[in-house]
Amino acid sequence: MIDKKWSGILFCLILVASMIIAGCSSDSGGTSTSTTVPTAAPVPKYVAGDIIAKTNSGSEQQLYVITKYDSATDGYTRAWIYKNSDGSWGHFIDSKTDKSPRTLVEKVYPVKIAHVTVSSVPVITPTATVAANITYIGEGPTVTNITPTNGVKDGSVMVTITGNNFVTGAIPKLVQPGSAPVTGTATSVSSTSITTTFNMYQKDSGTYDVIVVNPDGRSDILPSAFTIGEGGPVITAISPNSVGMNQTGVSFTINGQNFKTTGVKVSFLQGSTEIVCVNADASSATQITCGPVAFKQSNGALVGLWDVIVLNIEGQQSGTASQKFTITNSTIIAD
Repeated sequence: MIDKKWSGILFCLILVASMIIAGCSSDSGGTSTSTTVPTAAPVPKYVAGDIIAKTNSGSEQQLYVITKYDSATDGYTRAWIYKNSDGSWGHFIDSKTDKSPRTLVEKVYPVKIAHVTVSSVPVITPTATVAANITYIGEGPTVTNITPTNGVKDGSVMVTITGNNFVTGAIPKLVQPGSAPVTGTATSVSSTSITTTFNMYQKDSGTYDVIVVNPDGRSDILPSAFTIGEGGPVITAISPNSVGMNQTGVSFTINGQNFKTTGVKVSFLQGSTEIVCVNADASSATQITCGPVAFKQSNGALVGLWDVIVLNIEGQQSGTASQKFTITNSTIIAD
């Protein structure tokens, strides 16, 4: 039997050891530890072999196919895949691929059309057609200009293409490598001018070449002459829409569409006189606030109607509401 003296000493030793062990596990070097919650890894929507599209129309002859997802960069590698002669997907025409961020791809191409095994997709290079010897009459077409030089994505625009040697039946096109061409419709042709409408529905943004092809096959190209992009700002209302001469500290709200939230500029314009509405901020694509502004003789303010101008800084696109703002004839005080 262990007497009470030694049993008490043994109990104390065990208690001290327990405290030391507990202290070591909860305190290292005098600093407390915390558990780091790992950030959830992004979950890709697509896998290799998924053929993706903007809509589920099924009329496309070429689409992107995902060839790889890279978790380190959170990006997809993709390639153009083409329909076979029987309408099935598909084949490649070359080995080219490109890389794009996952979030962008999934936003622009939200629809999965089909799935293929990438390793089994053949590369079929189009066979060049040998042209027969043709004797041409006169000169081939020459393209010198296009007006306007840009159009809104998913919209349509009527353009005038100028040049020489255009022939009735000439076909105008917008061409961007890797994308299906945009062919003009309702086309009117004279020897020096073509009027046509380009429908840019579901077409990629970017710079396009302008091509005119005469019925005999001869063509001319105006490189990088047309741009498909986002729509410019549209102003529908401004509040308040009038102020008194020499009124100071006025702030405004402008409503409309297509405002850039990354930076806009708002101005009041009368002739060559511009008064900038400072502190312009687009809280959304449909509303801008700006001001305060002082309307005094010293900064060019005059009684009368003024235009309201919104400029998207990023795209340098402008929108104008003509004579939508008025400076009224209050008491004019020299300043």
